[in-house]
Amino acid sequence: MTSTSESSNNSDYVLSYFSDTILTLKNPNVAPAVWDEPDKEREPDSVRSSQSEVTFRVCSKSLMQASTVFAAALLGGWKEASTAEDGCFAISTENWDSEAMLIVLSAIHSRTKDIPRKVTLEMLCKIAVLVDYYELQDALQFYGSLWIDYLRSSLPATYGRDIVLWICVSSIFRNATSFCAATKVAIESSPEDVRTLDLPISASIICKF
Repeated sequence: MTSTSESSNNSDYVLSYFSDTILTLKNPNVAPAVWDEPDKEREPDSVRSSQSEVTFRVCSKSLMQASTVFAAALLGGWKEASTAEDGCFAISTENWDSEAMLIVLSAIHSRTKDIPRKVTLEMLCKIAVLVDYYELQDALQFYGSLWIDYLRSSLPATYGRDIVLWICVSSIFRNATSFCAATKVAIESSPEDVRTLDLPISASIICKF
């Protein structure tokens, strides 16, 4: 995704003209949902950004309207939040994918021109994890439906990492059709206990397999 958000450099994105909050993403782009095959040497993780952190200049009101988690961080005195010398709020987080974070924040700030109409399953899962963590289902539901509809034809017929990603994505975005299709594949073709890959897949879902 090539963002048209205002940016002073490659690691500093401005999402609002009324920015009063600096969100700092530390240790960005950690490879998620690693799938290790038994008795197989692990493939090297995908190339990571050389950046140690990425900053997003955002509007606290937009964050709090979209997410009770952000509201708690900004108003509840979380250790992740503070006030910078210039009077701006400062929030830090870590390990998320920077492109997924940019897409999510663009949606929160109604920057529709910066939101892709199509994403890969990998990126959709990275977005879904953020949606789950920050409780952004209402803010991202419309886009989630668009992205899932675009990808639906690629849902695999056999168990593997992609099926786990589909279970995660469809459950977070509450897409019943894709969820039923993905779990059906997992139930019928998995030779093992279905993995969660440290994704936010409810234990109540896994226990059904």
